Amino acid sequence: MTGVGFAVAFAAGYVQGFTGFGFAIVFTPLSVLFFSDPQQVVLLSLFLGAVLSVGVLVESRRSLQARRAGLLLGGAVIGTPAGIAVLSLVSPDALRIIITVSALIVATLWLVRLPPPLENEGRAVWFGGLIGGFLNGSTSMGGPPPALVASIQRWPVQESRSALTTFNLLSYALGLATAAISGLLDADFLVDGLRLLPVAIVGSLLGGWSVRHVSKSAFHYALLGTVWLAGVFGLVSVWRG
Repeated sequence: MTGVGFAVAFAAGYVQGFTGFGFAIVFTPLSVLFFSDPQQVVLLSLFLGAVLSVGVLVESRRSLQARRAGLLLGGAVIGTPAGIAVLSLVSPDALRIIITVSALIVATLWLVRLPPPLENEGRAVWFGGLIGGFLNGSTSMGGPPPALVASIQRWPVQESRSALTTFNLLSYALGLATAAISGLLDADFLVDGLRLLPVAIVGSLLGGWSVRHVSKSAFHYALLGTVWLAGVFGLVSVWRG
């Protein structure tokens, strides 16, 4: 592992600790630039992200609203298998281009003016989980839709983090389980990658400390900024591929 790898792990951990999602959004597209096996990078990202998600969830557990988190998870459980099924019909790169361009446009517009909260929140949250799960299954970029819903609905900071972390943890677990069953995990690469975990944890802890010192408005702009970064990094990964 190079110094760049540790720096990326720290930055990705910080984003995860601050927002409750986004580890893979930062870690994966940057790490594939200097690691030779992109597939194993994705799996390492899932593993490290899952470990950090557990930590963030424990820290923010008192703010977890079961109904909102349950709606996100309910949508994800349906959407993720559908996304995996679509992989056999549509090019992942084509999907990624559509998704990342859409994320850039939506996040840019909403950074200028955030729309008012939706009246039927339950349906919006479930649909956000459904689309997020679908994108996780098809492109591994499922975090932005639930984050956008949390921003639109102006959820409290800690509640947003706990709900998004719960959604993220389920997504990571599903991805790792699928990889394990399929025999895709390279144990040697994963063990070597564990050297990045302490740095990622430090970044996550610092992100968790930082978020306690920002306003709700600033936090939701940070969510939108992370969605915007997802679009940029997604386009970079397509271009590199």
